[in-house]
Amino acid sequence: MAAKIVGICPAAGQGRRLGPVPGCKELFPVGFQAYDVGGQTAYYPKAISQYLIEGMVDAGAQEVFIILGQGKHDIMNFYGDGGRFGVRIAYLYQEQLNGMPFALDLPYEWLDDSITLFGMPDTLIEPSDAFARLLAAHIDREDDVTLGLFKTSRPQKFGMVELDQEHNIVYCIDKPDRTHLDYLWGLAVWNYRFTQLLHEFVSQSSAQGVTSEVVLSTVFSRAIALNFKVRGVPFEDGFYFDIGTADDLWLTMTHILKNKPIPGK
Repeated sequence: MAAKIVGICPAAGQGRRLGPVPGCKELFPVGFQAYDVGGQTAYYPKAISQYLIEGMVDAGAQEVFIILGQGKHDIMNFYGDGGRFGVRIAYLYQEQLNGMPFALDLPYEWLDDSITLFGMPDTLIEPSDAFARLLAAHIDREDDVTLGLFKTSRPQKFGMVELDQEHNIVYCIDKPDRTHLDYLWGLAVWNYRFTQLLHEFVSQSSAQGVTSEVVLSTVFSRAIALNFKVRGVPFEDGFYFDIGTADDLWLTMTHILKNKPIPGK
């Protein structure tokens, strides 16, 4: 029996780096989508997080867990139960914003040997079928963790990885000031073995009273040290944009307007 495929979308952050904004950054309109209105095609704004949800659904996700934080109820109002997006959506609340591993561990008791898809809801990733391609490689190679890799000239903003000739991840480093690395990891697929490792890591960190923010690259590094099969899929023709800062939002919007204009406009 094929494993259930589940997506996790962490949306608890407050987006303070973006500055004062009129709502949740995950719902910012970035690009457009087509709707049938009385037999005519109309184009309406598309929320940035829809790109992530659609990518997960296209890859076969049957459920998506969205992690919410204080003041993020608008996301629940927008997505509802997920029916109009073709997937079941459930919501979990992250009380303390103590790092990505803690957010991703919240659905642990509902995962039941699932394959997990993970991405950020404030990003635009190309190609649009990146999740489907990443999942196919993950299953074919029987990886424990498979990371979607994208080249960047701004490594200080991302989690970076060293990749060997067999596409094994040699090590991970988060937002280095200086590095020779040029691949960021922007998407991830992992099996239940890694889900359990993540849960153990979070449980140990909580028991030790860790209060500083913990990054997911730390857990990937632990998996590598334990000889988990952690591999990458470079998307040489791909792009990775986020809207974490005003400059990043500008770059993303510029790319959208240049490459995905409204037809007929």
